[in-house]
Amino acid sequence: MIALSDWLPPAGVGGAFTTLGLLKVYGFRKGIVGGGGKPMACRLFGRCPTWSKQLNIAVVAIFLGIGLVNLAFLLLVLIRR
Repeated sequence: MIALSDWLPPAGVGGAFTTLGLLKVYGFRKGIVGGGGKPMACRLFGRCPTWSKQLNIAVVAIFLGIGLVNLAFLLLVLIRR
């Protein structure tokens, strides 16, 4: 049996960051602009209006990178056990 501490942290971090990254990709493709004073959905999906396009893309890439690395680590843990 796999210990909870072996699989839960990478599953939680991987799932959360991958989901955020994919939501940002969706919002970026749809042209949704977030920022203060906007509804929660716009803030979650949207890109930051004060940042450059390159910085917005870098943040999305970091979210997806962190999420996918953690999900790959989770897969490695599950395969090893």
